[in-house]
Amino acid sequence: MTRTVPPSSAGAIPVLPAVGPVPPLVLLPMADVRLPNGLRVVAVRHASIPMAELRLAVPLDAESFRTSAVHELVAATLLHGTPQREREAITDELATVGAVLSASRTSRWLGVSGSGPTAALPTLLGVLGECLVEARHEDAAVRAARERAVRQAATTRRQPHLLASEALLDHLYGPMPRMNDVPYEADLAAVTAEEVRAAHREVVRPDRAVLVLVGDLDPERAVARAAQALRGWSAAEDTRPAPCAPVIRRSGIARIHRPGAAQSQIRLARPAIDRNHPEFAALTLANIVFGGYFSSRLVADVRERHGLAYRCESAFRDHLDQLVISLEADTATESAAGTLRRIRHQLRSMAEQPPSGAEVEAARRYVTGMTALATSSQQAWASSLLLSLTLGQQPDRIAHFLDELATVSAADVAAAAGRWYDPTDYHGVVLGDTAHLTETDIAL
Repeated sequence: MTRTVPPSSAGAIPVLPAVGPVPPLVLLPMADVRLPNGLRVVAVRHASIPMAELRLAVPLDAESFRTSAVHELVAATLLHGTPQREREAITDELATVGAVLSASRTSRWLGVSGSGPTAALPTLLGVLGECLVEARHEDAAVRAARERAVRQAATTRRQPHLLASEALLDHLYGPMPRMNDVPYEADLAAVTAEEVRAAHREVVRPDRAVLVLVGDLDPERAVARAAQALRGWSAAEDTRPAPCAPVIRRSGIARIHRPGAAQSQIRLARPAIDRNHPEFAALTLANIVFGGYFSSRLVADVRERHGLAYRCESAFRDHLDQLVISLEADTATESAAGTLRRIRHQLRSMAEQPPSGAEVEAARRYVTGMTALATSSQQAWASSLLLSLTLGQQPDRIAHFLDELATVSAADVAAAAGRWYDPTDYHGVVLGDTAHLTETDIAL
């Protein structure tokens, strides 16, 4: 039997309903307490499932490249045993209650992440407190971690994106104390267990540290449990100087030559305003319009229309205590000059052709949508909250920032675009086979 499709519906394209208003972000019940030892504990009730998330961040000061290697091994062996328990006993205790705990390090923070059923929170906090105070960092554990770290660094430090990021810092700021996300192999190989133990005593301290607890929990009771579990974690008076914002010392674009490289990495940056500045919401939307997502001007022009780059974006990044607007593009060597020209063109057009109302509204919806994803689960809430706190913001900043975004006008965004996207303000590097790049090619 043949079925006949009515003429009125044949070939019809379904019409998607209009996107409704974005619901406001509801702040969850929260406790924010500074413990006597200086540790800040923020606990949030998010009762979607009977689980709990734990996030700890301990600040690391930029001292030298070698310090990065020592701190890498502090993190790698932090949970590998105490005078009371071997590593296997710690792992077994956590597994018995269905919990996990891990440690890691970035250039600025020592981090510990944990998760498990809500009933496992006392165990998580207990193990955490024991390791923070009494981690042994035994010779054998440090030796094994050192060997793994050297192998990993040998691979990672060959990646062009890492070389480009470090070349950018070297070009902009010159010689300066700073930490590396990935230490040098030689520095790692020279670290001793005694150095790791000494570094633990010096840097694993509660002052300036932040602990976040999110889950099906009572915030006040969770803070009290944390205070009890971490009561033995203390430190002497903090005399370390706070890191300061670096000053750009070298302008223009430097060519970092890698003979025979098939790809080139373009990295440009300029200082931006603080995240708490009244104009930051307008700058955020301007940056999204320019190069912050798949429909941005930069991506549409450089990647989609001209096919010049595998990846290009504009994003906010932190150089020590200074926020910068960072422009990045990864391209074939023969396309590097053309990519730079298109970046220059798009920067100039931001002032000459300010973002339209439609572009601003699309950017606004993108940011609010990404914020919804960043607060869609206990894990997302915990990570987003910790990020805000380590950036010096208050726990309710996420909701307040959405309110600020809602009031930003197209005129505000146009003004931000005119102030912050002058191509002469952007400096950086091109890493790759730069033999054929001329001074004209790299002149923004």
